[in-house]
Amino acid sequence: MDSNLIFWIDLINFVMGCILFCCVLGGFFGITGLLDPDNENIPKKVRTALGILIFGSMSVFGNLIGFSDDNVLVNFRDIGPIAGGLWFGPAVAMGAALMGATSRVFFGGVTMIPCSIATIVAGIASAVMYKMFRDQLTVRISVLIAAVLGFIHLTIVCLMTPNGLSIALSYPAVGSIVLVVVGVATFSSSYKYFGVRFREGPSMGRNKDKKLSHPKVGMNKPVYNFQLRELEKKNRAEREKKGSLYK
Repeated sequence: MDSNLIFWIDLINFVMGCILFCCVLGGFFGITGLLDPDNENIPKKVRTALGILIFGSMSVFGNLIGFSDDNVLVNFRDIGPIAGGLWFGPAVAMGAALMGATSRVFFGGVTMIPCSIATIVAGIASAVMYKMFRDQLTVRISVLIAAVLGFIHLTIVCLMTPNGLSIALSYPAVGSIVLVVVGVATFSSSYKYFGVRFREGPSMGRNKDKKLSHPKVGMNKPVYNFQLRELEKKNRAEREKKGSLYK
């Protein structure tokens, strides 16, 4: 079988696995609000440590299951610091970036140093963007940031590697950047969708709102939209029942 065809089959399988993983992870955080800044059920230091561990491991995992073609590693390493940093803060961004960059060093290759530096740059930029956008961050903005950081990544590789232009424009390099952008888009969309679907408020925990004090669910506990619907349904049934008794 043609080597180019094998590469594209591997790349498609890799992309599908990455999309599924990002979708599930984004949905999990959207539903639970585990790492949200105003989650008062978990101390801030614990949330930060969990975020670094989860997204740093995701960055390392993106290296481990990647595959090499023409001495360029096809991977989704930068999804961890970008997605984690944009949605959960600077500490998560930098911690994940350092874990991903350190793990990249062990894989060697001509792009070892520039790719490691590019991952750290992605973490720094994501931390800055989190501070800049805060509650105004949307899926479109996160995708745009990921695309710009992908371009910066390729530029660093181009400038710091012999024959850098040919490497930066190769299928593996461009494929990795596209994979990162798609992964960030999938994670962000899943996080926002399930956050709005299951938790009150479009900001999904960025702002302190009514969700912590619903009397029928419990004090200081998140109130999910489906719970509110069930409560309203029960209240309506009770009102109808009381109305029928007085007839």
